[in-house]
Parts: sequence; C-alpha cells; structure tokens
Amino acid sequence: MESQDIRALQLRLDRLEARLASISPPSVQEVLRAKTFEVVDASGKLRAGLGTHPDGSPALVLTDASGKPRAMLDTDADGSPTLALFDASGKIRAGLSTDADGTPGLGFHDASGEVRAGLGILADGSTWLELYDASGEPRAVLGILPDGSPGLDLYDASGKARAVLRTRADGSPGLGLFDASEEPRAGLRTLADGTPGLRLYDASGNVLFSAP
Repeated sequence: MESQDIRALQLRLDRLEARLASISPPSVQEVLRAKTFEVVDASGKLRAGLGTHPDGSPALVLTDASGKPRAMLDTDADGSPTLALFDASGKIRAGLSTDADGTPGLGFHDASGEVRAGLGILADGSTWLELYDASGEPRAVLGILPDGSPGLDLYDASGKARAVLRTRADGSPGLGLFDASEEPRAGLRTLADGTPGLRLYDASGNVLFSAP
C-alpha cells in the first residue's frame, strides 16, 4: 500500500473516531409505556406478547416455535389472576387461578380440553379435590370441612350423589347410600362411643329396617 493510501486511511479513521466521540451514549429510560409488546426469535417469529384484553385487563402469552400459545398469564376485570398452560395443539391442560375473594383453584384437563380434576380452597377454609369423567361430569369429591372433618362423595354419570362417606368432628364415621333420585336407601354409622347403627329405607324414605 502506498504511503498516500495509508495517510488517506488514517484520515478516515481519525474522522470516524471524532464522530464516534461526539455521539452521546443512549439514555436509559426508567419508564417505557406502550399498549403492546412483542418478542420475536432470531427468525422473526413471535414468541411472546404482552398486552391488554378489550376490558383493559393485562395478559402475557408465550408461544412455541410454531406460533401456538403454550402459556398465558392474565387477570380478569375484577383483578383475579389466572395462569393457563396449553399443549402443542392449543388445548388447555392446566390452569391455576385465584378468585376475587382470594380463594385459589387448580384444574387439570385432558387432551380434548375437558376438565378432569380440580383442587381448591373455599372461602370458609374447607379444601376439596374433585374428579370428573370424560364428559366433564363430577364423579368423586374428597374434601375437608372447616371443623377438620373429612368426607368423600361419589356421583353417577348424571351428577347425582350415590354414596357419601363422612367422619364427624367427634371422629364418628357414617356411610350413606342413595338411589338415582338421591333419596337415602341405606345408612351405616358408628357413634363416638363405638355403638354401630344401620338403617334401610324404601323409595319414599320410610325406614324398613333399623339396628340396633
């Protein structure tokens, strides 16, 4: 390279250095406001979005490489938050939420999107686990009442209670069996002192047999 070329290059470098020195570093924004934020990957595909629903409640959506939503965190108009998880086909498979009164709930769904299991705490402090069939009908509920007494309810396909197992606060257990109209047909219990009891009923609720 000729000396004049070197000098010309040096001059360009000097001018570039001076220009860079005159540029102020970018300022840091303490607050950034927008209605919607979108995050894309290296190929430009949308992978996350932060925005609001028409009612003004916020929502955050995370998507997979094919653009399907896989997770969403949002709040209802009353401020109740919900976290929903989706499978590769876009069906919801799990959801965690808190109602306006603060009571939490957790739900699990099958591949068709039907709820199959739920877990929650009610406002009175009682807890429950609910199991559903493929049609979304509740078939079994296990819970604990505020006084600490547990219970198990079993339902038929139409949602009618057919068997109820309880333990009272004093520890005495009881089992009730019901017909398709939810009328009691049999009852078995043990009192706190250990005394057992059995009753059988007809379709009208009349006692057919009682012991002791």
